[in-house]
Amino acid sequence: MAIDPTHPKHTVHQRVVEGFQGHWKAHGSDKYPQRFRLPPEELYHLDHVMHKGGHPGLMWGVPLEADPATKGEMVAIDGSVVSIAPADPAPAA
Repeated sequence: MAIDPTHPKHTVHQRVVEGFQGHWKAHGSDKYPQRFRLPPEELYHLDHVMHKGGHPGLMWGVPLEADPATKGEMVAIDGSVVSIAPADPAPAA
């Protein structure tokens, strides 16, 4: 089976990194978000495939939480919630 590079579980690492980058731009490079909330399948992929189970539930010291009610979000240092959900696919023509 071919890997779909646009599937949310294959873009989760990139989206979390972009969340960190946006947070640092808004709050300063020494300020880290409170946490990330990810769909369970994406968190599993990030923890066990991307990070090889080395530090489950953490990325760069920030907690990663499984939440089936979200498509992906970051809780910033100030408590604001920022979506890191994958972009909706373009409608078929």
